[in-house]
Amino acid sequence: MIRLTKGTANAVTVTTTEKGTATHYLFEFVNQMTRVKSYCIQEDTSPYEARYNQFEITETVTPTAVDGEVELNTGTYKYNIYGNTNATNLDPTGLVNFEMGVAEVIGVAFTPTQYNNNPTWTTYEG
Repeated sequence: MIRLTKGTANAVTVTTTEKGTATHYLFEFVNQMTRVKSYCIQEDTSPYEARYNQFEITETVTPTAVDGEVELNTGTYKYNIYGNTNATNLDPTGLVNFEMGVAEVIGVAFTPTQYNNNPTWTTYEG
């Protein structure tokens, strides 16, 4: 399972080399509820490509798909990773599917606000 956090660059580690290698990789995310598809392209940054593949996928509201950026809603997605010889091709037709699985997109992590824990009590005498 891939876990992506909204609004951040996410390190994604998978093993696509079991089925092949490519110059570029096309990521397809299919929302499980709406079936809307989103795409981005990224290159493998793993120092040990024979053992695992590593990518940086950035979730953002203004994505540039050819730079590994994608806009996704919070929720669950099916993902496919295709081998791609073209750095700008966002169409998976005819490409080899190297890996598929489930991706979860979670909201932005937040820091809770601490409030004053010293309440002031007012008493009234009748």
